[in-house]
Amino acid sequence: MKSFINLLGSRYNSVRTYDCDSSKSESLATNRKNLTRQFSIVDSFFHQRKEGERTRYPKCIFILMTIGLLSIGTGVLSHIWEPYMLIFKWKLIFENGGEIFELWRTPPVDLYIKIYLFNVTNGAEYLNGEADKMHFEEVGPYVYRELLSHENITFYDNATLFTRPSHPLVFQEHLSEGHKEDDIFLLPNIALLSIAQVASGHSYFYRLPLNLLIRQTKILPLERQTAKQFMFGYETTLTTLGNTFLPNWITFSKVGLIDRMYDFDDDFEVFYTGQDDQSMSGLYDSYMGSPNLKQWSGDHCSNIRNASDGTKFKSFIGENEQLLFFRKSMCRPQRMVQVGNDYNVDGLQATKFVFENNALDNGEINEENKCFCRKGKCLPRGLIDVTDCYYGFPIALSYPHFHEGDPALLDKVEGISPNESSHGSYFMINSLSGLPLTLSVKFQINMAMGDINSIAECERFSNMVIPTLWFEITMLKLPTSLQNRFLFYLVYLRILDRIVYYAMFIGGGLLLIYSVLRVSFTISADYSSSMKISNSRKNFYGTDKTCKENRRNSIMKNNYSKQEHGSDTERQQFLP
Repeated sequence: MKSFINLLGSRYNSVRTYDCDSSKSESLATNRKNLTRQFSIVDSFFHQRKEGERTRYPKCIFILMTIGLLSIGTGVLSHIWEPYMLIFKWKLIFENGGEIFELWRTPPVDLYIKIYLFNVTNGAEYLNGEADKMHFEEVGPYVYRELLSHENITFYDNATLFTRPSHPLVFQEHLSEGHKEDDIFLLPNIALLSIAQVASGHSYFYRLPLNLLIRQTKILPLERQTAKQFMFGYETTLTTLGNTFLPNWITFSKVGLIDRMYDFDDDFEVFYTGQDDQSMSGLYDSYMGSPNLKQWSGDHCSNIRNASDGTKFKSFIGENEQLLFFRKSMCRPQRMVQVGNDYNVDGLQATKFVFENNALDNGEINEENKCFCRKGKCLPRGLIDVTDCYYGFPIALSYPHFHEGDPALLDKVEGISPNESSHGSYFMINSLSGLPLTLSVKFQINMAMGDINSIAECERFSNMVIPTLWFEITMLKLPTSLQNRFLFYLVYLRILDRIVYYAMFIGGGLLLIYSVLRVSFTISADYSSSMKISNSRKNFYGTDKTCKENRRNSIMKNNYSKQEHGSDTERQQFLP
């Protein structure tokens, strides 16, 4: 019986020994399970199994973190690629049906030319020698709407297009402040003075018939004309005489300054489409088949490439960047400089441009401008000789009332009073798009007479600059529909683009921060729970050292029992 009890005790000790091993093994398994669990906590936090199925689906926190990362990534790509600018640059390219191209082809703007005539109030006294100076009275405005368009457009493969310009004028009596086209004034006889200038360089026998005709018909250098006749011309025997005595000089039957200025019948131009460089769309590549004007020599005076005709200027204008402006009536490219870029025109950002200082200098101040001296003869500062652009007429351009001109220009005239506020030009241009928001371009047409003492009745006009008229090409504001369209593209869309950009970063960042904090708190809580379970099990089973001591004592007891009762075979004999 004692042996049976000892045998049971031996078996009990053996179980206790293995219980300790089992506790250690279980502790290790638990730690290993906890470690695995810690490594997979993110995955278990983000995913959970569908009930009754082995598949998993993402938890909400995983979706939020993904959205946050995608938002930030999209914001970074948006900052790098600037989708608004990509779309905007695409719109700047000229192509059939393109929005900016259609605006350029037929600008839906109210473009006007205001014309002011110089009426001579003491013509008889001056012709008789009773007055030393001619007295002029400014009359006007005579307002015409310019229906600008680009016709017969052909696209070329080299990112340019061919077009013929059209500038028909329509009189606007309601804007002309009571002035009418049939108003009569005493004005210079352009035909006589032009023929006198051309004939004065010929021999006596060439001038003789002309002088006889002038005396017999009593044609005078000043004559009464209607405003319309002076601006757009009328038929006179002098034009027939000019064609007879000076063949190949003129091919038209009437002489009018505005008529000649707006003669675009045979003109053709080539512009950039922006396919290669979007900022250059709408700028000149060439005029009449060449980037250089034939009446001038040297790039500084003749090159009109990259100039604007006023419909659209260069896009993406940089700080302090200069622009070029060219119109046939100016007969030259005109450089424009910035005087400020923080202007606001009806809600649109604008950069103000004016013509550069001493733009009408002939080399007196700027040596480069000597190329504006026609045939080596330089006119006084403030005058540009454009005879070659006006069919050989002795025409010189200046600013109105000889603004910024040589004071000597006022010596033989009265009633002329230049000032910057009334006679200066300016352009308000949106620097991003290059579209003009408002503009005012002012020039004066003068007759710059040479030595015409040899022509009858013209002696008193020899070596004199006679002001005839000045004009202002103006666009006061954009039409409401066009203004709203520009506001949408240039202001509202840019604001929306910035809002979306910052929303992506801020929203994505907040979602990512929330997700990370949520995961961190969950991992921390789970880790604390695992540590508590591990410590509880250690307290229940004892430390590893205690387990080892218990196992050693159990082995010793087992050995003692073997020595006392015999081998296992012997003990088995006592078993029932």
